[in-house]
Amino acid sequence: MGFDEVEKDWKNGKSKPIYVFFGEEEFLRSELTHAAPDIFLPEEGTRAFNYDLLYGSETSLRDVVSMASGYPVMADRRLIIVRDAEKILKTKAASSAPAKRKSKSDKSLEDPLIGYLKNPSPETTLIFDMLKMGPRNQSPFKELAEYATLVEFPAMKEAAVISWLVARTKKMGKTLSESSARLMVAHLGTSLRIHSNELEKLVTFTGGSKQITEEDVERVVGVSREFNIFELQKAIGSGARKTAIDIALQIIGHDKDQRQYLLVMLARYMEQLMIANEMMAKRESEKAIAEALELRGGAAYFVKDYMSSARRYTRARLDNAMQAFVRAEIATRRSKVDDALLFETLLIDLVPIASS
Repeated sequence: MGFDEVEKDWKNGKSKPIYVFFGEEEFLRSELTHAAPDIFLPEEGTRAFNYDLLYGSETSLRDVVSMASGYPVMADRRLIIVRDAEKILKTKAASSAPAKRKSKSDKSLEDPLIGYLKNPSPETTLIFDMLKMGPRNQSPFKELAEYATLVEFPAMKEAAVISWLVARTKKMGKTLSESSARLMVAHLGTSLRIHSNELEKLVTFTGGSKQITEEDVERVVGVSREFNIFELQKAIGSGARKTAIDIALQIIGHDKDQRQYLLVMLARYMEQLMIANEMMAKRESEKAIAEALELRGGAAYFVKDYMSSARRYTRARLDNAMQAFVRAEIATRRSKVDDALLFETLLIDLVPIASS
């Protein structure tokens, strides 16, 4: 299950008794847990009696199970959310000696969670929220995987964030073009929390206008349509070495903190070209290549650009490009780094055909 599916079920009055939210995309996990009280307990007068927000560092499994086993007070449902749940969901080492194995009934008595997972209260929604899911072949994560509903929130890639921005803006009653969303990702990266804050500013800035334009993004977010990571990738892919160097130097000159971000994004771009190159050699379809590059939805349109760029490279050139990133990374560890020289040297190695 994903964010949208869970939220839709909740709003339609359908809830699983136990959820495990986990994954690197903390913003979406937080959004769903913040929405839960309003969805399940819309009456504020009874919410205090039926909603408990707990933290793994401040509670115990026995207390969690005790609260979840209680009955709602003047409401249809109880809601228990346990944040930082990994602090109480500790992996238990399995004993290798058969004689020491406990029966299922003994195990349930020893661990209150096991018994509750097998027979949860139908009137309670219990949510364990954490960064990482533990090993599913060990207790209690084995039992959680078997009896609870797992909802993963993986970190989003650029294409997914672009789609999220377009959909998010639509929910806010406005329209954001894909090109405007790409500009935002080019400047802000993939943090949904940062993007959410910037969208709030854009909605306020544009007032009664239904459309958020690229010009609006430039003014509010401070991004340039000429000097951003996507234009830099386009220049590299088209063999425009001088243009690529100019763009990189403009970005670094504007914000020196962009160095690591640029290195990461360019390395990923070259990895994508390597994937496209290999798949094209095997005569894979455009659709298969787009899927491998994680270009989904409207972003799949750009697969032709990746394929065109990949044709400029031999496998040897791509291998050399990846070695160039290793050299660049080593160079950043020096006490003094000349960013202009770093990126000029890197881009000379990356761009297969020099042109203006």
